[in-house]
Amino acid sequence: MYIEHILYSAALAVIVGMLFSRYTGRDPSWIIIAVAFIPDIDYVLEEIQKGGWFAVPFEIHHGDLHNVLFLIVFSFLFAGVVSYFGIRFVDGLVCSALGILAHFFEDLLVFNPAYAFLWPYSPKIFGLGILENTRNLFGIANSTVLIFGMVLLAGAVLVRTLVEGTGWWRVFLLGGRGEESGNIYTK
Repeated sequence: MYIEHILYSAALAVIVGMLFSRYTGRDPSWIIIAVAFIPDIDYVLEEIQKGGWFAVPFEIHHGDLHNVLFLIVFSFLFAGVVSYFGIRFVDGLVCSALGILAHFFEDLLVFNPAYAFLWPYSPKIFGLGILENTRNLFGIANSTVLIFGMVLLAGAVLVRTLVEGTGWWRVFLLGGRGEESGNIYTK
């Protein structure tokens, strides 16, 4: 579900970026996409622990970082780090939390049962399992989940383009250079 996480987080980032730019004049929505994979670090840590490369007094399993406690702790730490690089603390906090929530949303759609997302508030495992979880596109993606994500992303891009015109993606792709477009992003 690697490609799918990019699509779901990108769809959310497009809409959130539109709202951020409209109300704050900033667009830190790239953070949503950048942190979308962070909860799956527990899978990597589990494999490293199985390989005997480090020892900790507790076992790490895939799903251990798929909860609201991790979301809160990581988002505050991330916001603190990126604020050092000039990104507003609130922007980093909101966008990193939304990126992790996008990850949770996609896992919720695919897995039944999924993870204890609300731990430590509730140990109950939630998952809808609406979309089938099988790897059938070169072993890295599920075509049903992928198509649903592509539709979400296309819809988000369409909505933002209808609201703001094409200038938002020109500036985004050019890294802030787009003076010829004459839109709000370059003034």
